[in-house]
Amino acid sequence: MNGIRALCVMAGLALAGISIAQADTTLAGSWKMTVGSAAPCSLTLTADAADGGPVAAGTDCPSGLSSIGHWKTIGSRLELLSPSGDLIASLKPKGDAYEGARIEDGRKVALSR
Repeated sequence: MNGIRALCVMAGLALAGISIAQADTTLAGSWKMTVGSAAPCSLTLTADAADGGPVAAGTDCPSGLSSIGHWKTIGSRLELLSPSGDLIASLKPKGDAYEGARIEDGRKVALSR
């Protein structure tokens, strides 16, 4: 009986891990990012791991946004990181979008589709 219980627990954990990995890959794709009151620009998140991947800023983005190199999720939060792994912004889900602030200066950052 304990063997069956352990098997059920392990199967449940495996399924939960799969659903989390699939949820994170839904973040991949094109986004519009707004920093402060500036006009939105294009940002592309690419999934190359279960919890993140590289970021490419569009040509319509200010040159400062090239400092964003990667993204990753921690729970429901989305973190934007520099190429060296430093935290640039931490965003929380808000409907179909993400909102938060830049670490450097506290300016509002929003991602929307």
